[in-house]
Amino acid sequence: MANIIKFTVGGIHYAISSDDSEEYIRALGRELERKMDLLAKQSPFLSTTMVAVLAAIEAADGQKKAEAEAAQLRRELKEMTERYAVARSDADRLSRQLSSTQEQFDLD
Repeated sequence: MANIIKFTVGGIHYAISSDDSEEYIRALGRELERKMDLLAKQSPFLSTTMVAVLAAIEAADGQKKAEAEAAQLRRELKEMTERYAVARSDADRLSRQLSSTQEQFDLD
């Protein structure tokens, strides 16, 4: 069940409905507030709306880059898994050859 969570960003009070915890939503609000404060200090001539849009663009950029990195890591994991399967198959084959060779010497 969704909770109504109240928080403040940029001096404006918000109430949102979320299934996430109140602490999580408030932490997001604090992070956004921190980012907006930093942007406002860097460019004091910008309106609150402009600062919010810049913060949103930076957040979207971060998300896109994180998604690309996650996709790259998935590709690398798949490749490593395939390499492991080949190496495991080679190790099994070599183990069988070694056992066969040892049996030949044991019989002689």
